[in-house]
Amino acid sequence: MEEGPALQLRVFNLNCWAIRYLSKRRQERVQLVGDTLRREGFDLVLLQEVWSEWDYSVLKEKLGGCHPFSHYFRSGVIGSGLCVFSRFPILDAFLYRYSLNGYPYMLQHGDWFCGKSVGLVVIKISGIVFNVYVTHLHAEYCREKDAYLPHRVVQAWELAQFIRDLGLSWLILVTTEPSAPGGCRWAGDAAVSSPASRRGSAGVSNRSLVPAAGPSRGL
Repeated sequence: MEEGPALQLRVFNLNCWAIRYLSKRRQERVQLVGDTLRREGFDLVLLQEVWSEWDYSVLKEKLGGCHPFSHYFRSGVIGSGLCVFSRFPILDAFLYRYSLNGYPYMLQHGDWFCGKSVGLVVIKISGIVFNVYVTHLHAEYCREKDAYLPHRVVQAWELAQFIRDLGLSWLILVTTEPSAPGGCRWAGDAAVSSPASRRGSAGVSNRSLVPAAGPSRGL
C-alpha cells in the first residue's frame, strides 16, 4: 500500500537555564528566547528549566500569536521546569514524576525539590495523533564521580516504560534535555510518515547542535 506524503514538522528544544535568583541574566535570556521563537515559526517548542511561572507567562504572552496552545508542568516544590508551546491544539496533558530524584539533603543541587518528571501532551496534526514527551533527567554535576548515574538510569528506564505502557499505536516524538557538558540546544525538522497500521516513527534531521548560552549543570 502506497504511503501518503511525509508530514514536515519544525521542532525546537532548549534547556533555558532559567533558575530564579541563580541564573545570570535570566530575565534577559527568557525575553530573547521568546523574541527568537516568535520570528522562527516552529511548529512545536519544548523547553526545560523554565523554573518560574512568571517566566512561563512571559513566554506565553510573547508566543500567543504563533503558538496559541501551551502547557506548563507543575511538580515538586519548585516545579518541573518543563513546558510546551504548540501551533496545534493540545488535546490532553499528563505528568509522570520519576520515583528516584536525588537526595533532599543535597540542597545545593536541588533536583529532589523540583521533582524531575516527564511531561506528555497529546496533539492532533493533520489527522495524526502524536504523543509528545518532554523530560529533564537528573543533572550530572561531576562526570568523574557521578553519584547520580543510578538515578538517571532509573529515570531513563521509567521513561521507556511510560512510553511503552501508553501504547505504540500512536506516533511518538520524544525530546530530552541533553546531559553533555555545557549543555546544547537543538532545532530541527521532523519528517513523519503515517503507515496504514498507524504505527510509525519520527525521523529527525538536525539543523543545529551548538553549545548553550549557559551551563546545564544544576537542577
